[in-house]
Amino acid sequence: MRTHRFTCRTTVWLFSAAFALTLADASFAVIDPETAVGIWLFDDGAGGTAVDSSAMGLDADLENDPAWVDGVFGTALEFDGASSFARVPDHNSPTEALTVSVWAKSLTPGWNQPGFLVEKRNAYILHPNAGGTNVAFPICNGGCWNQPGGWADGAAGPDDITVWHMYTGTYDSATGEWKLYVDAEVISELELTKNPIDPDPGPINIGFDDCCGGARFGAVTVDEVAIFNVALPQEDLATMFELGIGQGVLAVDPREKAVSTWGRIKRGQ
Repeated sequence: MRTHRFTCRTTVWLFSAAFALTLADASFAVIDPETAVGIWLFDDGAGGTAVDSSAMGLDADLENDPAWVDGVFGTALEFDGASSFARVPDHNSPTEALTVSVWAKSLTPGWNQPGFLVEKRNAYILHPNAGGTNVAFPICNGGCWNQPGGWADGAAGPDDITVWHMYTGTYDSATGEWKLYVDAEVISELELTKNPIDPDPGPINIGFDDCCGGARFGAVTVDEVAIFNVALPQEDLATMFELGIGQGVLAVDPREKAVSTWGRIKRGQ
């Protein structure tokens, strides 16, 4: 009987590992790295800086010692909800089109604060709605937010935010198309005014919303934050979801990501 149990476990492991390698070898879209405004993989694993893997060189300063923990791909950052966050240096934000994406896992069943996932006021925010599981994606397009509507228009989210999900917002000023994705699946769509995104030369905050008294710190773990100056199509987001930004954007050997993919399969996430 012991032999039988070992054989079953071994078979399941080999099947799952082979499936992960199949995913890695599959023909996924390769995203143009020149469209990246910033990519923070959080694979540094230690220290007070998160390196920007894009060509922009916007390395993020880690404020008040967020914890390095296991992530979806490699390591991630855990913010305590009290004072820790990451700050990306001042830079000009995209104006014609935008994709903002982040893997996140809340430390609480409902988001503990609003607005903190990826925030660049006065241009865009991946905005968790406090007390629930929804995420909004307000952008300033000829005024804040989501003209001709309001900041919370289109907000939606998964049932359980305490497990890893990839949250992504896209907007194209040429068409007015606004989309919110969870795990590379569209969960909300809007038709906005066809205006460029308002320019913002300031920083990006990750895990902190610099608004309304300055106490909006997220209790959350984040991994693989990426911003692009185009509205990525769903097939590109599927690449990011399955293989990570390393393979989808930075052309890392997909076999290096197979172990991480297998890890997510094994954890049921």
